[in-house]
Amino acid sequence: MKNITPKKAMSIWSRGVLCWCLFFTSLDVRQSRAQTSLDVALPEVTVRGATPLLSVPLPEKKIPANVQVTTSEDYTASGALNLTDFLARDLAGVSLTHVQNNPFQPDVSYRGFTSSFLLGTPPGLSVFVDGARVNEPLADQVNWDLIPADAIEHVELIPGSNPVYGRNTLGGALVMETKRGLTNPGTVAEVWGGSFGRLRTLLQTGGTHGPIDYFFSGNWLTEEGFRDFSTGNVGQVFGKAGYLAEPHDLTFSLTYVNNRLTGNGPLPESRLVHDRSAVFTHPDRFSPEFFSFNSQYRRDLGSGFSLAATAYGRLLDLNQFNRDVEEDVLARTAQDGWGSSVQLTYQDSLWGIPLTAIAGLDYTGATLRHRIAEREFGEDDGDSEEEAFLALTTEESEFAAATDVTSETHGGGAFLTLTVEPTEQLAITAAGRFDTTALDIKDRLAVSADDERTTDASGSHRFERLNPALGATYSLLPNLSLYANYSESYRAPTAIELTCANPEAPCPIPTAIVDDPPLDPVKGTTWETGVRWSPFPQLHATIALFRTDLEDDILFRNEPQSRVLGFFQNVEATRRQGIELLIKGAFARGQWFLNYTLTDATFEDDVELFTFANEERVALVQTGDTLPLVAAHRVNGGIEFSFTPSWRVRFDGAYVGSQYLRGDEANERGRLDPYFVANIQTTYQLRNAELFLRLENVFDAEYETYGAFFENTLDNTGVERFLGPGAPIGAFSGVRVKF
Repeated sequence: MKNITPKKAMSIWSRGVLCWCLFFTSLDVRQSRAQTSLDVALPEVTVRGATPLLSVPLPEKKIPANVQVTTSEDYTASGALNLTDFLARDLAGVSLTHVQNNPFQPDVSYRGFTSSFLLGTPPGLSVFVDGARVNEPLADQVNWDLIPADAIEHVELIPGSNPVYGRNTLGGALVMETKRGLTNPGTVAEVWGGSFGRLRTLLQTGGTHGPIDYFFSGNWLTEEGFRDFSTGNVGQVFGKAGYLAEPHDLTFSLTYVNNRLTGNGPLPESRLVHDRSAVFTHPDRFSPEFFSFNSQYRRDLGSGFSLAATAYGRLLDLNQFNRDVEEDVLARTAQDGWGSSVQLTYQDSLWGIPLTAIAGLDYTGATLRHRIAEREFGEDDGDSEEEAFLALTTEESEFAAATDVTSETHGGGAFLTLTVEPTEQLAITAAGRFDTTALDIKDRLAVSADDERTTDASGSHRFERLNPALGATYSLLPNLSLYANYSESYRAPTAIELTCANPEAPCPIPTAIVDDPPLDPVKGTTWETGVRWSPFPQLHATIALFRTDLEDDILFRNEPQSRVLGFFQNVEATRRQGIELLIKGAFARGQWFLNYTLTDATFEDDVELFTFANEERVALVQTGDTLPLVAAHRVNGGIEFSFTPSWRVRFDGAYVGSQYLRGDEANERGRLDPYFVANIQTTYQLRNAELFLRLENVFDAEYETYGAFFENTLDNTGVERFLGPGAPIGAFSGVRVKF
């Protein structure tokens, strides 16, 4: 297998899977034609994500966008380790970049837009859980490890710059809803383990008592990691109580997460070729403690009207310790976030024309304190990490305080969306939203010294914008429909970006604060059109063409002589465009899916950027140059087959094409190699117990998901590629018991 290239393996696998799937589907079609009714059919897809509250069900054929819908059953069947792994396996256009090489801290990319936990990565996706925006206020980053994936009931990925989902929705929105006892009765206990010292346990239980329902989920995972010095622990607890008595539906949920993650980052290629498990510098630790509460209320008002509302709070205390070549950096962020939203829905007819109208208001607020302490690399370690945190609260420490700022953010908006159906074949959707965002930043280290004032990052900023959207769907035949839409959205600069935008005073990551010029907000416009076709009840296909143009995109650029210093700047224009193809089918003994995404992500203006990719340390980026870390081609798919009613086997895989490395925006150097990763899972049902065995990266492919150019000062090898190795083959087995 070592002689088969990733591209060839992908071609063989995808063609083979598609041929077998079409063969099974055609067999079922021929058999069903001889019967009075069909034995197998794909379920009708209902989209509920017309807003972040997921309270308005609409058939897929009425939605003018390629919305992808998945459920908790899909997540369990996939055998994925966590939520992000599942999204990359099952959804079109989604891929992961493991900058830190921790499976719970990836960059999630969709159509060339990224959602990351790392400061400095330009955000482009909005993420909601039970109507609560989980993009953090410091940099709109998403801490994926704080989302209790096992408690998620329903997931929808909405593409494009849909204004209904508010600021930061440039490339799409991911909307999730958690489980409750009404729909998840009973108890589930699970334990499994295997490679990389990984051990995981899960306990869930739910039920009802009269109008009251309850649900609880708790999981704990520990691992040594597939690289040296990479131990980690993840602990999540989620509970929800509900009250349902017509017309009232009230839920209240609590989430608690306490994790200790290690992500030791990319490795110089000169070391990688000798030992893929090695690390360059360590430790890099990420230790969040998180608590959130959420309440939702829904009521049927009669005559086609309904009301939905949510209120939530989020408390996060985050400690981060990074060892780099030149210094140790300690960061602590303490933040409180809260928000609420209310929407009124009318879903009936007006003058005989079917109409769905939703009007809503929402508000989010947050306060945070962000502190950084530094010391030169190589000083006495001792209990450095524990003692280091004292640098942020006392003066008796070898760490020197570099940043101490507080920030207060307030944002909100009002939106209206209308869907009318003037004929049975035609549905027209129009939407608009007015958004406002205000940030107040106070630099606590800005004091007078010798009658001269030091750098002061304090300031107040406000951004406002009205964003429209318009789309339509048309059914040519009962099983064939067309759609098209146009939408606009924007992203306000974050606190980190606003206080780190001066080329004369570059900031480190995790981002110190200096006095900087303001940045312009990012404006996004999306065009999308597509076709949905179901030639048989067992087969469904969607093809979508999309283009998103960004004006004043904000990117982080390294300072020429540093691995960690840099600044944020506006880039006049960038573009993401491409094609999505989704095919799924069912047959008597299983189901299958195959997705292909072509993404062309480019700069649309000439710009000069810093780089390590050449000796001059300057990249002359030209219009048409490809954005780094965006693969042009991505294919993923899978098939699940039931050999017997008790025995099932699932095979899935993903091919990701070549990508330019970060720091090579001018496309002057070689790209990351394409790669193909396949997984197999087999399950056997024995009464109320399910035994399972999983093989991850079954062909033991050696691949890298991340790459950047930096100078290797430790080994004195000069500038070289730093790469993020993918996990090798892993075997895991366990048991899931249901009561």
